[in-house]
Amino acid sequence: MTLPNTYTLRLLRAQSHQLAREIDLMPAADVLWKPEPTEWSVHECLTHIRDAERLVFRPRIARIVGEDNPTLQVFDEVAYHKEHWNPDEPIQNILAHFVEDRAAEVSLLESADWSRPAVHAVRGPITLAWQADYVLSHTWEHLSQIMRVRLAYAVRKQIADD
Repeated sequence: MTLPNTYTLRLLRAQSHQLAREIDLMPAADVLWKPEPTEWSVHECLTHIRDAERLVFRPRIARIVGEDNPTLQVFDEVAYHKEHWNPDEPIQNILAHFVEDRAAEVSLLESADWSRPAVHAVRGPITLAWQADYVLSHTWEHLSQIMRVRLAYAVRKQIADD
Protein backbone atom coordinates (compact mmCIF):
# COMPACT_ATOMS: atom_id res chain seq x y z
CA MET A 1 0.00 0.00 0.00
CA THR A 2 1.23 3.45 -0.94
CA LEU A 3 0.10 6.18 1.44
CA PRO A 4 -1.36 9.41 0.04
CA ASN A 5 1.15 12.03 -1.00
CA THR A 6 0.45 14.86 1.43
CA TYR A 7 2.29 17.38 -0.75
CA THR A 8 0.12 16.57 -3.77
CA LEU A 9 -3.02 16.71 -1.62
CA ARG A 10 -2.04 20.15 -0.31
CA LEU A 11 -1.47 21.41 -3.86
CA LEU A 12 -4.79 19.95 -5.06
CA ARG A 13 -6.59 21.80 -2.24
CA ALA A 14 -4.75 25.05 -2.99
CA GLN A 15 -5.80 25.08 -6.63
CA SER A 16 -9.39 25.92 -5.69
CA HIS A 17 -8.12 29.07 -3.97
CA GLN A 18 -5.77 29.90 -6.84
CA LEU A 19 -8.58 29.62 -9.38
CA ALA A 20 -10.92 31.72 -7.23
CA ARG A 21 -8.27 34.44 -6.96
CA GLU A 22 -7.68 34.51 -10.71
CA ILE A 23 -11.41 34.66 -11.46
CA ASP A 24 -11.81 37.52 -8.98
CA LEU A 25 -9.00 39.47 -10.66
CA MET A 26 -10.73 39.41 -14.06
CA PRO A 27 -13.57 41.92 -14.42
CA ALA A 28 -16.80 39.91 -14.39
CA ALA A 29 -18.10 41.72 -17.46
CA ASP A 30 -15.04 40.63 -19.46
CA VAL A 31 -14.67 36.91 -18.66
CA LEU A 32 -15.62 36.12 -22.28
CA TRP A 33 -12.82 38.31 -23.70
CA LYS A 34 -10.24 36.42 -25.81
CA PRO A 35 -6.71 37.54 -26.70
CA GLU A 36 -7.21 36.01 -30.15
CA PRO A 37 -10.27 34.47 -31.85
CA THR A 38 -8.74 30.97 -31.68
CA GLU A 39 -7.88 31.18 -27.96
CA TRP A 40 -10.14 30.47 -25.02
CA SER A 41 -11.55 33.09 -22.70
CA VAL A 42 -11.26 32.88 -18.91
CA HIS A 43 -14.84 31.56 -18.91
CA GLU A 44 -14.02 28.81 -21.40
CA CYS A 45 -10.86 27.80 -19.52
CA LEU A 46 -12.68 27.54 -16.21
CA THR A 47 -15.56 25.65 -17.81
CA HIS A 48 -13.09 23.18 -19.28
CA ILE A 49 -11.37 22.68 -15.92
CA ARG A 50 -14.72 22.15 -14.19
CA ASP A 51 -15.93 19.73 -16.88
CA ALA A 52 -12.72 17.70 -16.72
CA GLU A 53 -13.01 17.55 -12.94
CA ARG A 54 -16.70 16.62 -12.93
CA LEU A 55 -16.86 14.28 -15.92
CA VAL A 56 -13.39 12.75 -16.09
CA PHE A 57 -11.14 13.07 -13.06
CA ARG A 58 -13.59 12.64 -10.19
CA PRO A 59 -15.22 9.55 -11.77
CA ARG A 60 -11.82 8.06 -12.65
CA ILE A 61 -10.51 8.53 -9.13
CA ALA A 62 -13.70 6.99 -7.71
CA ARG A 63 -13.35 4.01 -10.05
CA ILE A 64 -9.68 3.46 -9.24
CA VAL A 65 -10.45 3.62 -5.51
CA GLY A 66 -13.55 1.42 -5.72
CA GLU A 67 -12.84 -1.10 -8.48
CA ASP A 68 -10.07 -3.57 -9.15
CA ASN A 69 -7.94 -2.43 -12.09
CA PRO A 70 -10.67 -0.56 -14.03
CA THR A 71 -10.28 0.37 -17.68
CA LEU A 72 -10.60 4.13 -18.17
CA GLN A 73 -12.00 5.37 -21.46
CA VAL A 74 -10.80 8.37 -23.43
CA PHE A 75 -12.83 11.58 -23.08
CA ASP A 76 -13.06 13.84 -26.13
CA GLU A 77 -12.76 17.16 -24.36
CA VAL A 78 -12.73 19.22 -27.57
CA ALA A 79 -16.00 17.75 -28.85
CA TYR A 80 -17.59 18.02 -25.42
CA HIS A 81 -16.62 21.69 -25.12
CA LYS A 82 -18.00 22.50 -28.59
CA GLU A 83 -21.31 20.82 -27.80
CA HIS A 84 -21.82 21.92 -24.20
CA TRP A 85 -20.07 25.23 -23.48
CA ASN A 86 -22.62 27.86 -22.42
CA PRO A 87 -21.28 31.44 -22.39
CA ASP A 88 -24.32 32.49 -20.33
CA GLU A 89 -23.49 30.19 -17.42
CA PRO A 90 -22.41 32.38 -14.47
CA ILE A 91 -18.69 32.01 -13.86
CA GLN A 92 -19.17 31.87 -10.09
CA ASN A 93 -21.40 28.80 -10.55
CA ILE A 94 -18.71 27.13 -12.64
CA LEU A 95 -16.13 27.89 -9.96
CA ALA A 96 -18.42 26.55 -7.21
CA HIS A 97 -18.91 23.29 -9.12
CA PHE A 98 -15.15 22.91 -9.55
CA VAL A 99 -14.53 23.53 -5.84
CA GLU A 100 -17.20 20.97 -4.92
CA ASP A 101 -15.78 18.30 -7.22
CA ARG A 102 -12.19 18.96 -6.18
CA ALA A 103 -13.13 18.62 -2.50
CA ALA A 104 -14.80 15.26 -3.26
CA GLU A 105 -11.68 14.09 -5.12
CA VAL A 106 -9.38 15.09 -2.29
CA SER A 107 -11.65 13.31 0.16
CA LEU A 108 -11.35 10.11 -1.88
CA LEU A 109 -7.59 10.49 -2.22
CA GLU A 110 -6.93 11.20 1.46
CA SER A 111 -7.64 7.64 2.57
CA ALA A 112 -6.85 5.66 -0.56
CA ASP A 113 -4.00 3.37 -1.50
CA TRP A 114 -2.16 5.41 -4.13
CA SER A 115 -0.67 2.29 -5.69
CA ARG A 116 -4.11 1.09 -6.87
CA PRO A 117 -3.87 0.32 -10.59
CA ALA A 118 -6.02 1.15 -13.58
CA VAL A 119 -5.63 0.87 -17.33
CA HIS A 120 -6.05 3.99 -19.41
CA ALA A 121 -7.29 3.29 -22.95
CA VAL A 122 -4.40 5.29 -24.46
CA ARG A 123 -1.73 5.61 -21.76
CA GLY A 124 -1.91 2.00 -20.62
CA PRO A 125 -1.27 0.99 -17.00
CA ILE A 126 -1.47 3.85 -14.47
CA THR A 127 -1.86 4.17 -10.72
CA LEU A 128 -3.97 6.36 -8.48
CA ALA A 129 -0.80 8.35 -7.72
CA TRP A 130 -0.31 8.99 -11.44
CA GLN A 131 -3.95 10.08 -11.80
CA ALA A 132 -3.66 12.49 -8.85
CA ASP A 133 -0.51 14.04 -10.34
CA TYR A 134 -2.20 14.31 -13.73
CA VAL A 135 -5.20 16.12 -12.21
CA LEU A 136 -2.81 18.55 -10.55
CA SER A 137 -0.87 19.23 -13.76
CA HIS A 138 -4.03 19.61 -15.87
CA THR A 139 -5.38 22.28 -13.54
CA TRP A 140 -2.03 24.09 -13.48
CA GLU A 141 -1.91 24.06 -17.26
CA HIS A 142 -5.27 25.80 -17.56
CA LEU A 143 -4.74 28.02 -14.52
CA SER A 144 -1.67 29.40 -16.27
CA GLN A 145 -3.79 29.84 -19.42
CA ILE A 146 -6.32 31.86 -17.37
CA MET A 147 -3.49 33.98 -16.00
CA ARG A 148 -2.12 34.64 -19.51
CA VAL A 149 -5.57 35.73 -20.73
CA ARG A 150 -6.07 37.98 -17.70
CA LEU A 151 -2.65 39.57 -18.16
CA ALA A 152 -3.17 40.08 -21.91
CA TYR A 153 -6.51 41.71 -21.08
CA ALA A 154 -4.85 44.03 -18.55
CA VAL A 155 -2.17 45.08 -21.05
CA ARG A 156 -4.70 45.78 -23.80
CA LYS A 157 -6.90 47.71 -21.37
CA GLN A 158 -3.92 49.76 -20.18
CA ILE A 159 -2.92 50.59 -23.77
CA ALA A 160 -6.51 51.57 -24.61
CA ASP A 161 -6.73 53.79 -21.52
CA ASP A 162 -3.47 55.63 -22.31
